[in-house]
Amino acid sequence: MFKSVLLLSLAALALGQRHNWWQNIFGTGANVDSVHGFTVQYDDEHDIVIFVNRDACYIVEAQSDRQWDAIIRNTDDLHVFTEAVYNQIQAKTGLSHMSHSDASSAYHSRLETWECARKDVTKVAYMPASN
Repeated sequence: MFKSVLLLSLAALALGQRHNWWQNIFGTGANVDSVHGFTVQYDDEHDIVIFVNRDACYIVEAQSDRQWDAIIRNTDDLHVFTEAVYNQIQAKTGLSHMSHSDASSAYHSRLETWECARKDVTKVAYMPASN
């Protein structure tokens, strides 16, 4: 009995040390922000940012990993980015519809597959300002 408790305690401690360990199931994405009813998730491994709500899934390609990592880490830059993309979505500019199979083939992201299931998928042509 004591060995079982000790083993479970060590396992819990080890898992607690890993950052976002639960996201290995779907990829390395993380909820990074929310804006006007959208949850914003960053899948660093597959270089995409996903804006998802109840009905829709908008995908922004994160081309420059170093630039995007800096945006995600800086709260002020992140809020500027999420507001800009939200405004672009509202204005319906730079948007192109994608099928689920096209999105899966393009991004290979389990996070995208999970979050965008049974929702309209749209690619957003957005490029952050250079720093």
